[in-house]
Amino acid sequence: MTNRRWLLLTQLLVALSVASLTASRAPAQTQASLSEPSNFMSLTTFELSMPLGDTKKYVTGGLGPGLGWEGRWTVNAHSSAGVSLSVAGFSRHTDATIDFPSGAATGDQLRQLMPAQLLATGYVYPFQKNGVRWYAGGGVGGGHVDQDFSLGTQQLSRGAWHLVVAPEIGAEVRGGPDRLFVGVFSLRYNAPIASGDYLGGGSRKFQYLTLRVGIGEE
Repeated sequence: MTNRRWLLLTQLLVALSVASLTASRAPAQTQASLSEPSNFMSLTTFELSMPLGDTKKYVTGGLGPGLGWEGRWTVNAHSSAGVSLSVAGFSRHTDATIDFPSGAATGDQLRQLMPAQLLATGYVYPFQKNGVRWYAGGGVGGGHVDQDFSLGTQQLSRGAWHLVVAPEIGAEVRGGPDRLFVGVFSLRYNAPIASGDYLGGGSRKFQYLTLRVGIGEE
């Protein structure tokens, strides 16, 4: 089930990214011809996340791939506001013994986590140097985490919604005709508030640190 959800969300993000770029291309070209800057940027982000806290406890080490889309609207020369949609995946496969209250079992174990979140974002751009525009800010919003545990042919699943706070620092570079093509490199700390009733009992907050590489057009 987790693989199917991952596929559906990935397809949704790809479709949203393509639609946003297609819709913004004509207005961007018209504005460029009039020498007026666009006030909207559409980004597709490719992400790699490192588990922290409860996430690391559940899947131990290993990096998780992810995909996202982000739209940013210019507020003024030094700030922007927008929305960010992202999905990540973590997994751990082992062949070991696990203890239960009624005994123990040995076999193939697969642990999976799939966080998906929708955030309202805001950034400030304090300075620009050597053509690189540096920024700081972050997002706040909601996220859902799917947790799956498979032992042989048996599977257990849990999930919950979380309030998410995600501070971020990064850099923005521009290129191409009229500098309409944009690249973004950033680090985002995803910090959900503890919630849910996950496997093992009780609430969890599945934190992770994400390296984001975004490409898009203004």
